[in-house]
Amino acid sequence: MSRLVDPDETTTRVLRAALAQFELVGVRRTTMEDVSRRSNIARASLYRRFPTKNDLVEAVILSEVRRYFEGSERAHESSRNLEEHLISGIAYNVQFLREHTLLKKMLLTEPEVILPKLTIDAGAIIEIATQIAAIKIATWLPQEESQTSAQQRHLRTIAELNTRLTISFALTPQSSIDLNSDKAVREFAKRYLLPALTGGPPVGA
Repeated sequence: MSRLVDPDETTTRVLRAALAQFELVGVRRTTMEDVSRRSNIARASLYRRFPTKNDLVEAVILSEVRRYFEGSERAHESSRNLEEHLISGIAYNVQFLREHTLLKKMLLTEPEVILPKLTIDAGAIIEIATQIAAIKIATWLPQEESQTSAQQRHLRTIAELNTRLTISFALTPQSSIDLNSDKAVREFAKRYLLPALTGGPPVGA
């Protein structure tokens, strides 16, 4: 695990080669020999690091998750208030997923593998993403000694809405909504999503 959290040069080369091969032919058609050849790493050395193809696939996924969070942190660095934080986050999430080469490849060539993980079996992903989003949003809200149950529900609802919308835009890029540039995504988020995110729970809820 430590090798994946802080990969050395060889492991990084393997992960990059595997990702490139997955993007080229898909996960199912990629073999360990393909990765060994593309990374210029001996098969024995490759298998010492990743005993099975499934181990390698999981490592690539972990690497991409890490890349996502690193990019997310950079996207929020210049945020000065809740509005900027939300708009930057929504814009980054939508563009990261819509421009992710491997995700687009799998949606086209291996939809039976990836679609269940992002739809009927997406409960765990949505729950984790919602928790993370709620924590990030909460840091920009006025700090009170305690939140009411209505405030807590509202925060989680907003975080889950953000998560589900992002996944929807990634899975179905064809849309009458202009999301083809960073500016367009930010304008959409500001005009349509921000009011819902900052409206607060209904009075008396």
